Amino acid sequence: MRSFIYKIIFVSCVFLNISDSYAKEVVLPRTVIAFYDSKISELHTSNIHTLVEMPLNHLGIKVEYYDINSPLPDIKSREDVRGVLTWFFFETNMDNPEEYLKWATDVVNSGKKYVIIGNLGVIGGKNKPNIIAVNSFMGTLGLKATQGWTETAFDVSYSYNTPSMFLSEKPFFWNRTSYETVTNIDNENNNTVHLSVTRGNAFEESSDLVITGSKGGYASSGYAIKTNVIEGKKTRQWVVDPFKFLRFAFDTDDLPKPDTTTIAGRRIYYSHIDGDGLNNVTQLEEYKGKNVLSAEVIMEKAVKPYPGLPVTLTVIAADIDSKWMAAKDSVEVAKAFFALPQVEAGSHTYSHPFIWEFFKEGDINKEKPYMHIYTKTTKNPVWNPNEDENVLASLFSKKPPAKVMVDGNKTPRAYANFPFDIKKEVQGSIDKVNSILPENKKVKIIMWSGNCSPWDAVIRASRVAGVQNINGGDTMFDPQHPDYANVAPIGRPVGNERQIYASSSNEIPYTNEWTKNFNSYSHLKETMINTELPIRLKPINIYYHLYSGEKAAGLNALLTNLDYASTQNIAPVTTSDYTHIAEGFYDTVISKAGNDIWKITNRGQLATIRFDNLMFKSVDFIKSKGVVGQRRLNGSLYVYLDSSLPTTFIALKDNPSYFTQSKEAVPYLIESRWLISGLSRNSNYVSFKTHGFGIGTMVWNVPKNGNYLVRINGKDYTTVASEDNKLKLQIDIDATAPLQLKITRV
Repeated sequence: MRSFIYKIIFVSCVFLNISDSYAKEVVLPRTVIAFYDSKISELHTSNIHTLVEMPLNHLGIKVEYYDINSPLPDIKSREDVRGVLTWFFFETNMDNPEEYLKWATDVVNSGKKYVIIGNLGVIGGKNKPNIIAVNSFMGTLGLKATQGWTETAFDVSYSYNTPSMFLSEKPFFWNRTSYETVTNIDNENNNTVHLSVTRGNAFEESSDLVITGSKGGYASSGYAIKTNVIEGKKTRQWVVDPFKFLRFAFDTDDLPKPDTTTIAGRRIYYSHIDGDGLNNVTQLEEYKGKNVLSAEVIMEKAVKPYPGLPVTLTVIAADIDSKWMAAKDSVEVAKAFFALPQVEAGSHTYSHPFIWEFFKEGDINKEKPYMHIYTKTTKNPVWNPNEDENVLASLFSKKPPAKVMVDGNKTPRAYANFPFDIKKEVQGSIDKVNSILPENKKVKIIMWSGNCSPWDAVIRASRVAGVQNINGGDTMFDPQHPDYANVAPIGRPVGNERQIYASSSNEIPYTNEWTKNFNSYSHLKETMINTELPIRLKPINIYYHLYSGEKAAGLNALLTNLDYASTQNIAPVTTSDYTHIAEGFYDTVISKAGNDIWKITNRGQLATIRFDNLMFKSVDFIKSKGVVGQRRLNGSLYVYLDSSLPTTFIALKDNPSYFTQSKEAVPYLIESRWLISGLSRNSNYVSFKTHGFGIGTMVWNVPKNGNYLVRINGKDYTTVASEDNKLKLQIDIDATAPLQLKITRV
């Protein structure tokens, strides 16, 4: 009885400590303000979005963009803002650079970081400010600019003061580029100069090229990235290690990282299919003369044999609409495909726009010069964009534009039986796909077509329709794209909406628009490996088209990727599930709630928080709330949260051993193929809901070794003995619908 009372007092004290810490909660800033110059590039083609946002995402940072040609935002009092990032060019021409410099000075003085990559943005334009104004700002960072510029850097010597800051040894031995003269003038040892350069013996002409400090950082233009030509194609590569540079410049070690790559202690796997090629006939030798559709080949050879790998199938609504392009065989194949239990349903739009921007102005007559081309590829008559012309004959005489539009496309969309309409492309396509689905399924997601660049009104329509959205990004990390610079961020802002990117590229860039080298999609394996080690940056994502079943080489490449993914330590989810996790990254709020205690809110379906650079820490499960488990991977601690709880607390404690799992007073999850939620436990049992795909492999850390009874939905399933405080389960039962499990020591 006395022992029981002590336990009550102990538990009460634990929760009292957490409760007392509420008053001390401090929201940790996760937002970086980034400027781009719309006169030089669009947001989604800017250097910050294409090169820097991905490493920032990995560090737990989300990016908020502003056009430097628009009014400057008021951020001094925003507690959610960690700092500002710029990457300007010599061509940047601000209307009022001195106003910008004063704004930047105020931002730094308000306690926010300021990080400059590339040009300062105020020296190359027509409205050059006084150098005093420039250095009034630069001085707040402990730096000084002279407006000097070295065009040819042949007679210089480099000092690599921090060799680990660079991705290769002495990267500027051969590749010497011009630079702007900036020097470190910090006298309080707040700045670290990682790379400096001296011309000859003239130390007065020295410049500091890569610097980080307590106020931010600086990387000179040409010394952050380089451009190479590989097999005739230009590719960009980081020279500076972007993760280290940004980590030090924005001082992110205090920030637990919302992680979109991992769930239940395993790497996330998802797969999705764009519906292009539903009507294509396969060219595989075994089906020669049988008129078998490539979609049926994909279903039979790439989906049915992999019941443990979910896939999201989309179709182009026009391909199942009898008024557009539907064929009886293809509709029946689509129905059979969607009926498979591991297949999630989605839309690939109605008419498959190739170039979304073409339709943004809303002028339907803009499509007129292309109408005669559509008649060669469209089964039913196209619409007439000019009401004054009652017959199409006069229209067909119009010559198309002289140039191919973009990426080999001769028309702005695949089909044009009716005028382009946002409502039809989104809600109309969803309704059409829903009309052929089994009763237990509905469209969960829309996958953008063509150049995957819908504008905000289109994405808003998908949100209003209640579906997720994905595509774009084109992540590739292989010998032809040998760098982090080719790994895309999680998504992109589009007005007030957000587009989630696919985590890998599909077969199109590998096969030169599906014209040659059809087996080259097998190189996706290299991207899977390179985005796992040494840093896990992306989930495994196998993304392809139905026409991959058209060519034997293309099919073999796809099967190679599926076979490799099957060997990996993965937690398979649907594509719509992944997009919910990705959206949770942007919404998550992390607050410091005490010493080594963090409060996590607004995370949606994001279920993993990652801690980097904590060698000898582990979860304190008694003080934590809503933590299912923990696992160490690649030098980081991945903490799995219970998705049934909107608010969770993670408490860490000292753990003297990095290489062994910490022993706790209650069971906790190390890894699981199935997802887990609604957890309750004590020292002798754990109970939870679970669902997933494939065999339910789980590993639990248990306080005591012994025999454990596993019950599923209230019925005894098996008894398993633990070993070395690890309980390993293999549950061979369908879990696509949630199951209730209880594991009890007997």
